[in-house]
Parts: sequence; structure tokens; C-alpha cells
Amino acid sequence: MNDSEIITSRDNAKLKLARSVRNGREAGLVFIEGIRLAFEALRSHLPITTALVSADLASDTRYRDLVDLLDRTRVEPLLVAEKAFASIADTESTQGIVLLGEMPAASLDIIGSDGGPVVLLHRVNNPSNLGAVVRTAEASGATGLITTTGSAAAFSPKALRASMGSAFRLPVVERISFGDAISWAKRMGLVTTAAEISGSLSYSEIDWEPRRLIAFGSEAHGFDRNELSAIDQTVRIPLENEVESLNLAVSAGIILFEAKRRREK
Repeated sequence: MNDSEIITSRDNAKLKLARSVRNGREAGLVFIEGIRLAFEALRSHLPITTALVSADLASDTRYRDLVDLLDRTRVEPLLVAEKAFASIADTESTQGIVLLGEMPAASLDIIGSDGGPVVLLHRVNNPSNLGAVVRTAEASGATGLITTTGSAAAFSPKALRASMGSAFRLPVVERISFGDAISWAKRMGLVTTAAEISGSLSYSEIDWEPRRLIAFGSEAHGFDRNELSAIDQTVRIPLENEVESLNLAVSAGIILFEAKRRREK
């Protein structure tokens, strides 16, 4: 680590760039904050362009393995004074490490026609919920995830923290219209399936063997009639004790892991 110079001004060009990436103003770059997320980015071989480390924390033993991984990328960590580092942090209790990396390439072609289900998130505007579903989708064997126009950014700092690194590995295609996503799925031979509180069948009653596009709507809006009319099948999670609905990430976990269990039988 280069300790010959410490960045002390919040007007430093690298810190300005970091804030711009953090705020979603730099296409193609992603803001990665925290030790765990930095490890996940490096272990996922995400191309890193900049590494910023708080000078007060740079000697912490937790950073030794991280610095070793950074050395392999040939990216020299830049030391930043504590007050200047606070100007780029997205969290109140920052862990003193920010990486800027290249946005993972993803397209509908990358998702392909083989493997597990594809997840579609429709107008999901809560980044923490969205990130949690990305993590669940990877863990359950999904081969990709699509977000529709109007959804939160999957690579925003909050969504990335919730995905715990899964967004670095699972292909995530953003800002596709609902109609285009359904049309693509049907061309690829996927059974289009929507989780809906008034679904025609329980999620445990359908055949999970065919490859499916599994769509989840936002907790606030769900799907409208026209959208549901384009879907092959709707499924519900039966609820008891007058509970009206579940958190989106919980619902996705129940359905995706049931699909995984049934595929593996």
C-alpha cells in the first residue's frame, strides 16, 4: 500500500469520482463499500479501477487479506484522511474501504436458454428488497434476474449491500419493459409465472420441472390485469391468521427454494 501520500481534501479528483459513482452518475462503474463487499467483488473477479482506504484503518489486521487480493489486481490502494473519507461513505459507520469497479456485463443473451429459472422483478423500487432477492436468486440456482423499468438500481450501494455480492456473479439485466421481458421468455420457451396473492394455484401445487420465468411485483403495486393476462400461470403462497401478504424477499425465498427442491427430486 502506498503510504507516501494521504489524500486530505474532499475536492481530490478520485474522491469526486467516488461520490459521482455512489450517486449513480457514472455509467459503467459501481460503488463498493465495506470489507465484506470488497472481498466479494475481488473474489468474483470484478475489474477494480480504484481502491480508497481510510488512513486510520489501513493498518487494521482485517485489511491484510484484502490488500493481498488487491495486489493481484495491480490496483494500488490510495490512503484517505478520515474526514475526507467520510465525504465518500454511503454508510454512517463506514468500515474505511471503498472500491470502484466496472459494472458486470449482462444481457438477455447471457442468461441463455439452459439451467434454472429466471427471476423478473417488476417495479420493485425498494433497493434493499431488490438486493435481497438477487441474493436469494443466486442461492436458489436461478440463472439470471431481470428488472423492469421503474425498479430500483440493482447496483446502487443499498441494493449491493443487500445482495452481499450476488450481483457481481448472477447476470442482472436492468430496465427492460415488462412486455419485452415476457416476450423474450416465451421465445426462449420459459413458462411465465407470476407470484400473486390471488394466484390460481398454491406454489406447492405446480410442476416446477419446466424452466420458468418467475415474476414478482412490488409490495405496493403488484401486477395489473393486462400484465397478468400475458402470464401463463399465477401462483400464491397460502397465508393464515388473516395475514394479507409477505415481504417481497420472503415470498421470493419461499417460491424459489420450493422450485429448487422440486427440480432436485
